[in-house]
Amino acid sequence: MRRPARGLSALPAALAISGALAALSMALFAPSAFAAEDAGTRSIFASGAGNRALGMGGAFAGVADDASAMIWNPGGLAQLQRLEVQATHAAYDLGSREEYVAAVMPDWRWGTAGLSVRYFGIDGIESRDDGNALGGANLSDTEMEIGLGYGRPLSRSLSLGGTVKLQRQSLAGFSGSGLGADIGVLGRVPSGPRAHAGWMERLSWGLSVRNVIQPRIRLDRESVADPSAVRAGAAYEAPSLFGRPAMVAVDLEKSPGMAIKAHAGFEFKVHPLLQIRGGFNAGRMTAGMGVAWRDFMVDYAFLNGQTTDIHRVGISRVLGRTSSQKREAAARAREAELQATLDDAFQKRQSGQLDDLLARVKTAQADQDHDRALGVLATIAILYPNQAEARSLEAISLRAKQAEAESLRRRAAADSAAAVASGQALERKRIAAATPVPKPVTPKSTETAPKSPAQGTGPKVAERPPLTPEQVRMVEDLYRSGLTAMSERRPDDALRYWEMAQSIAPSYKKLAEYLKREYLIRGMDSFASGKVDQALVFWEKALEVDPQDPRASSYILRARTQQARTR
Repeated sequence: MRRPARGLSALPAALAISGALAALSMALFAPSAFAAEDAGTRSIFASGAGNRALGMGGAFAGVADDASAMIWNPGGLAQLQRLEVQATHAAYDLGSREEYVAAVMPDWRWGTAGLSVRYFGIDGIESRDDGNALGGANLSDTEMEIGLGYGRPLSRSLSLGGTVKLQRQSLAGFSGSGLGADIGVLGRVPSGPRAHAGWMERLSWGLSVRNVIQPRIRLDRESVADPSAVRAGAAYEAPSLFGRPAMVAVDLEKSPGMAIKAHAGFEFKVHPLLQIRGGFNAGRMTAGMGVAWRDFMVDYAFLNGQTTDIHRVGISRVLGRTSSQKREAAARAREAELQATLDDAFQKRQSGQLDDLLARVKTAQADQDHDRALGVLATIAILYPNQAEARSLEAISLRAKQAEAESLRRRAAADSAAAVASGQALERKRIAAATPVPKPVTPKSTETAPKSPAQGTGPKVAERPPLTPEQVRMVEDLYRSGLTAMSERRPDDALRYWEMAQSIAPSYKKLAEYLKREYLIRGMDSFASGKVDQALVFWEKALEVDPQDPRASSYILRARTQQARTR
């Protein structure tokens, strides 16, 4: 059978913003504080569940940050961080009782799903016949509601959720069921650039509609609907009240044919292990407390009821890592996987470049063009010092050049034997001077590497101001976009994203390592193609990113040495 909803409320806080909001709510809601009850039109489940919310007078639409969000505002499911289980028990008068169990499971990819089960039962109802005579056996009434909820963030400051539920009632041998649905939205004021906007970030608001689809239960002849109710609320988290965190919340609730009901409540963390709560609901006082131990919380809620006081006890527990921790772990795993992919691609690019250069050397040697072969080998010596196969090929070309020079000498000697004796010596000197034996080019040990930007005694660079939250999000987006572009084989886009991110936050995560490596390989590609000036530009950029990198310094030194010799 339908029972009147029992109102719940919370004692307002008495300082700063908390006191102001509570006083305002009492002034606004006083005319409806003692509004008429629902005259039995609503089910017992309209009173809500969850000891924390009930201890705060049911002012929870703008809070909705635990498993009971499914009941008060499903939009709050999206902000839950850890798997949570709640269970409560309440004993009413006349042998009636209420049980409530809920569990929510957040997932950073898909959102938060939840399940709730609520049960109300009463035994010992007198059985009477048409003549009002007592029957032989007493009757019982049981009501049950099972809800499946889901919530998902729409943005950083707005989330949406809904609950689909099945209500069932059994009374005196009659039973019926009905399907219904709730919907809710929870939001926060977006952070702004102004310095005084910090207090706005601690303000949240919520709007929910209970029974947006009304469950209809038919026990005998008529279907009776559980009416809809619209609830709007706001909450403010004070960072420090008497040195401790506090929160104040107010709700307005409206059902068809009923006056507006007011809910106002507060929560004050007296100690990391102890929270106290209080408030008002339609003029009835509520109170509560929570005792925390590790991941457990034991809650108590009190309601000054119409006929007798109601006491509720419950326990809740959170499990596992937070959604943020799981998201960060997944991001680290993806980044490590991508890092391995990028390392492999880098090695393949280097290996392919070396293979191409060695192939060019072998082609030149096959064509007996050892001067061209030695030119390519000089490039390999700069990019890949002490490469074993290159040294072997260099030895082949040098021996070929020596053999060629020796052949020229012998031919010259044979030709000069028939010449005039006076001209023989001069001819040999001319041939010897014209065909010197080539030697591998090596830089002088006295040459020094170019000074890095870290060296010298120039003026100190001014420290960068700390990044704003908006800049941090922008850098993260650019960084991730670069990783995605690189994994999709779009290195030019990746380089552009990383350069933009580096201009804002040079030391962000592995940004410098990725940029330096890309500059190095691009310089090597350019140098291998004979574009020495372009190669130097890339290597100097790599040196700007990491002034201590030995490869960039070595490449620049050797390239400039070669430039000086060829000019």
